[in-house]
Amino acid sequence: MGKKERFLTLATVRKTFGREGELFLKFHPGAPRTLIEQLKENEPVFIYVDEIPVPFYITSLKFVGNDKAVVCFENYSSQQLAAEWVGKTLLVQNGEEGEEEDGSHLVGYTFQAKTAKGSILKGTVSQFFDYPMNPCLELEFEDGTLSLVPFHPTFVKKTDHRNASLRLFLPEGL
Repeated sequence: MGKKERFLTLATVRKTFGREGELFLKFHPGAPRTLIEQLKENEPVFIYVDEIPVPFYITSLKFVGNDKAVVCFENYSSQQLAAEWVGKTLLVQNGEEGEEEDGSHLVGYTFQAKTAKGSILKGTVSQFFDYPMNPCLELEFEDGTLSLVPFHPTFVKKTDHRNASLRLFLPEGL
């Protein structure tokens, strides 16, 4: 969709550590030290859950060597709750967002959407809603009905700026 990466890979959760919800992290080799030090501030880290970045706030952080740490997430104070995140990748928000980060420039574009059942629907993008962590396009179909679709590569398959058009995939239920 022509945008820069919004998140940088920070670390991988290797295992649980202790009984109070602690997690043992191994930092990504390319993660700058400044990003790691920012974890002490009140900034969230993110984990993708069902292809949606979910913010997590760190309540404690203890470095173990140069590339490892033990952390606790807010509201995950037991080993059973924390175990859910073993094997997941922690991300931090990238301060440099792309110039096409939002979809406001797509308002007025025509679209052709293929549905999960294989039918083809047409219409125009009538609005863009910049909901935090879930921007959406409002689609107006040829029959006048409106629907919101997440502004995500899963749904927006191709953007043709020259012809002001989109190709979309719409799952069942939208």
